[in-house]
Amino acid sequence: MAKDQATSTLVLNLDTSDAHARTRLEALYFTMFNLRRALQRDAQRLCREYWSRKEDRDTLGWKFVAEGLGLTRNGFEELARRHATTSGWAMDHVSAALVSHMADAVFENVVRHLWSDNSGQRHGPLHVTPRHEFATIAGRARSHTTANKWETFRLYGSLEGHLDVYAHGAKNQHRTLHDVAACGPGTPVLRQPRSGVKPPGPTRWPTYVGPLVMVYAGGPQSNEPELQLPVRLPQGRGAWDRVTHFLNDPDTWHKIDLVRRADSSQRGGWRYEMHLLVLREGYVSARNAALLEQAPTNRTACVDVNVANLSVVSVDAGHGDPRSTVVRADAGERDRLARVSAKKRWGQRRVDRSRRAANAQQYAKSKSQVKRDERRAERGLGGVTDATPRGPRTSNAANVARQAHRRDHLSASYRDTRRRQGEQARAESLTKRIRAHEVAVQLVATHGTTWLIEDCNLTAWATLWGKSLSSFAPGMVTAELARITSQRGGRLTKVGTGRTALSSHCLCGQRARKGLGQRTHVCASCGFTGDRDLVAAALGTCVVHTDLADPLSARVDYARSCALLTALTAPSTNHGCQDTLTSQTHPLVGARRSDARDQGTRPVGSSTGLLVKKPAGEPSSALRTTQSTNGPGSARPAKVAHGLAPGRSSP
Repeated sequence: MAKDQATSTLVLNLDTSDAHARTRLEALYFTMFNLRRALQRDAQRLCREYWSRKEDRDTLGWKFVAEGLGLTRNGFEELARRHATTSGWAMDHVSAALVSHMADAVFENVVRHLWSDNSGQRHGPLHVTPRHEFATIAGRARSHTTANKWETFRLYGSLEGHLDVYAHGAKNQHRTLHDVAACGPGTPVLRQPRSGVKPPGPTRWPTYVGPLVMVYAGGPQSNEPELQLPVRLPQGRGAWDRVTHFLNDPDTWHKIDLVRRADSSQRGGWRYEMHLLVLREGYVSARNAALLEQAPTNRTACVDVNVANLSVVSVDAGHGDPRSTVVRADAGERDRLARVSAKKRWGQRRVDRSRRAANAQQYAKSKSQVKRDERRAERGLGGVTDATPRGPRTSNAANVARQAHRRDHLSASYRDTRRRQGEQARAESLTKRIRAHEVAVQLVATHGTTWLIEDCNLTAWATLWGKSLSSFAPGMVTAELARITSQRGGRLTKVGTGRTALSSHCLCGQRARKGLGQRTHVCASCGFTGDRDLVAAALGTCVVHTDLADPLSARVDYARSCALLTALTAPSTNHGCQDTLTSQTHPLVGARRSDARDQGTRPVGSSTGLLVKKPAGEPSSALRTTQSTNGPGSARPAKVAHGLAPGRSSP
């Protein structure tokens, strides 16, 4: 694969309704986990030996010591083959290619731990991965020079074959990809049963054109036939443009990784996915592509990042035609987030009570429980044996718990609740990424591809405002801005705050410190008044760099800012220009799924969940939408939570 080759990944669910196929998958994961654990323990031992031989490293060199200990890629592959062959059973389930891939993955962690990268940083000590965190089995890429050569996990079939078998409609109705493309929004395309799907069985794969199926040959010592897992495609029209983008050209299929996700709704508690790496750019919807094509290239925009909002101001090449957008959660979204937060707290209290009840001897009584026993003792009554002590965990004189949490007994309900909480957290993260992508696309379409952003430390902010920062997720939006602008030939440049102090300066150059509670900018020198964050963003558009890669080289060109101030305060019939820094002039428009309202989709508020104050004279209905992130035909690598703060959709 060429170094500059564009790649993207498609996530598809695998049908594991067959009990025997699911058992084979579980055996494959069990074998690969034990192999990984053995290699990680070997890596820990060898790294300790490497660090202990300081004199040899100083005299003979680090490379000589590493090669002598076997700390090389070939050395780890030999260790992995030895573990697999001497076990007597591992090669019944895994192939030599999978063994080598696992060795390479562990060796990469060793390299990061022993030797620093280009930035001079090294990773911390090596750890052994717990079984429940082991999720990915990497496959080897197919050959693009030898026909029909796949090493581990293989994908066969075609979209036409999938439609021939599972097309929604009358029996024996033939539907082609052209017919699907002509269907309207909300039209069902497939009707693939949830269970009872039979794979094609032994066949000549190079000529197979039936429904899509992932094939794994198994271990070299296995007596089992090939493992065949049918692929489940989205069944609605809405996602088929994306599916066709990835699957319509088999020559671009490059590599398959097998991934499992905890899912209590599936048999066995796991959902198995196929991550297909494709040698082409990621999918961009027709709506987003049209928006990005209209993105101006002669504008400079600056975004002022806050815990609960993003304020954007952009100007054209002549530092005129200012535009502003403020992204924040509306009242309905804030109420919904409060309910979600309360539900999380209730769930956390529930699992805490479950852990305390199952390990009562590890917890002391609370102050109220102790006082209750004292009152009973004064009346001559005995103490109460509480099933759930509410006090702190018992510890020794050094304030160290007498028993580690990992040794606690955990009930089945505790494990089930924790698993469901993890699934919900993943769903929220997915929805945030989807929404961040929608917000970033609209911002680029309105304000152009040249962006400046304050070089702020969101990690430090999280220690003070972690709850609000997690709900709004501004870092996802800015990361998506950087990705989209880079793809469109633009750039996102960081601005150091030490010498620019955008929030503390007026456009005229006067500096006045403002507390965090002061959200309105009032200049004592020139009398200019505006929104604090919008004024800071407007001043950011006047920043110049001596070195674009160094945020500390940023300086404010106050000649430009004064010219911008004059344009903003000059008497004009263009009231939008005068109101740029007091209210937004270019609000976000909620993304709409075509004909979603006609299809009866339930209104869920803003498609971004992040709205701004309603512009004067504009009805509030213009800022609403009927889009649902989990609507008809959407690809579902995980469950999706509706109405969360922004996020990015995977390409």
